[in-house]
Amino acid sequence: MRSRLSPKLALRLGSGFAVFLFMLAAALSLGFKAGAGYEWALHAVFALGVTALLAGVLIAWCITRALARSARDADLVSQRLDRVFQNFKASDS
Repeated sequence: MRSRLSPKLALRLGSGFAVFLFMLAAALSLGFKAGAGYEWALHAVFALGVTALLAGVLIAWCITRALARSARDADLVSQRLDRVFQNFKASDS
């Protein structure tokens, strides 16, 4: 049996990771506003923003994949049940 990522868990992990990255970016931005590290902090905040965006895309892809897989499995079950009911006759009972 395949292990699946729950959409709720993926959403919680993704949102927590995004909040963490944005808080880190804000701390870097505030910490390096004045002084020689401003240019480095600007690049670090930009890199963290890009990382947060990519993490969001990855989490959305995982959620979509998990939902599509569940829908595909449900479709297979309904097809199997349809075949069973097509072969079932009322006189068999």
